[in-house]
Order: sequence, then C-alpha cells, then structure tokens
Amino acid sequence: MKLTVLGSGTCGSQMPGIENRKPPAFVVQSESQTIMFDCSEAVRFRLEEAGFNYVDINHVCISHAHPDHYAFVHFLQSIGCINSWLGPHNERIDVYAPRHITENFDALWALYVPDDPQRKNRIWPALHFHPMSNPDKQVLQIGEHRLKSFSVYHGHGRVDACSFRLEAQGKVFVYSGDTGECTGIRESALGADLFLCEASARVHDVENPHTYGHLTPRLAGDIALKAGVKRMVFFHYTGLNSDEEMIEDCRKSGYEGELTIAKDFDVLSF
Repeated sequence: MKLTVLGSGTCGSQMPGIENRKPPAFVVQSESQTIMFDCSEAVRFRLEEAGFNYVDINHVCISHAHPDHYAFVHFLQSIGCINSWLGPHNERIDVYAPRHITENFDALWALYVPDDPQRKNRIWPALHFHPMSNPDKQVLQIGEHRLKSFSVYHGHGRVDACSFRLEAQGKVFVYSGDTGECTGIRESALGADLFLCEASARVHDVENPHTYGHLTPRLAGDIALKAGVKRMVFFHYTGLNSDEEMIEDCRKSGYEGELTIAKDFDVLSF
C-alpha cells in the first residue's frame, strides 16, 4: 500500500514555517485500486505534479463539506472538459461522503452550472453517491477492499463529518478528516497500520478538541496509543508549533510508534 500526500496544510497558506502548503488531499494506492481522500482546491494540478492522470480518479472519499476539503465541483468540471475535448476519458466517479454532501450536491452543482443543472450533457461522468454518515456506520466494498465510515465531532458538532477506515491487502489505513475528541475517531483508529491524523489544535489548546473540534498532537497520540496504531502521520497543522514541538507533545501521551509530520508530495509505503 502507498500513500501520496497532495496537501498536508490547512485553509491558510503563507503561515510561519509552512509557506504555501496546500489544503488536505491524499491518494492511497493498492495493487488494484486508487482512491483519493478529500478533494480540495486545485487538487488536479497536484495530482499531475505527483505523476497521476487526474482524469483516471474514479473513487473519491470526502470527509466533510468545509471548502478546504471539498472542492469537488471544480474537479468534476475539469474532467467534463477533458471528456468533451478529447473524448470519453472518465465515465463514472464514485463519491463516498457525509449525507450533508450527498443529499445537497445537486443544489450546489446547479448554483455553479445553471446551464446544465441536471448534468444531462453526456460529457459529465456518471456520479454514484454513497452516503457515509449517520444514522448508521456505513461499510462498502471497493473491489476487494472494505471502506468503513465513522461519524466524528467537528465544527461545534454542527458539521456532518466522517473519518474513513480502508482495509486492503491485509493492511488498515485510517483517515481522520477533521475531528475533535469523540468515540468515532477512537473506534476508526483501532489497529491501524497507518493513521493519517489531523493535528490542527495548537499544543496548549486543550479546549479545542471538545469545543470546535480539532486535535492537539498529545490527544492524537493518546488516540493512537489506546488504538494500537503502528504508524501515525500528522497533517492539517497550522505551523504555529514547530515539528519538534508537535512530536514532543505527542510523545507525552505515551505513544511510541512511528510518527511522521506530513509534507506535500511525501510518498509513504505501509
């Protein structure tokens, strides 16, 4: 299994120490599948830079609707243009996302594309939406892989947000999305071989995980420790704490597993 980091940052760029890092987007590859997790602004350019043909992406998992994670309309428009100019290149995309997204996408699309609000033009890939949030945990197959979602706490609890757990080739990959302290993130991380975990809250911001809903490095470490995570990778951090400060804070939790601070275009095998 291989993870490619397309964006390790936040909604803000030119922050101290993380100049021009891009917002969250990741590709996980197995022998048979390529799956993108989150679809932030200008992700197609980053896919190209990382060596992918973005038109070939058929599976997209979106954690929640905040714009730094969800710019799928722009991505879809670009694929439609390629289909129109060069002939059919991508005829189907499966989208795995919270119900807030799956149930409201058509209204969002009509706002952006009023000339074809129902996507009747044959250039558009057929979209197959899979609601992944409450009322129940969702479990789906992507080929021989199992994808499971967990509802997580974010945005004062008012954001329909998911973490994802992908089981493939005897490995477990977990993507936190944006989350604070909650049962969902602890359940999803159990036994992960690689836990791609947000760490947006600053080291001393112990209230954020329970109020707005972002994790400190120490709390992320506690989750990883109790879940038996083999390797944790931090993303979506502000840069207001140094890498060394984040690592030190995480280690105070007692987590001794492998720990990586993600950078754009890192490629990690697991």
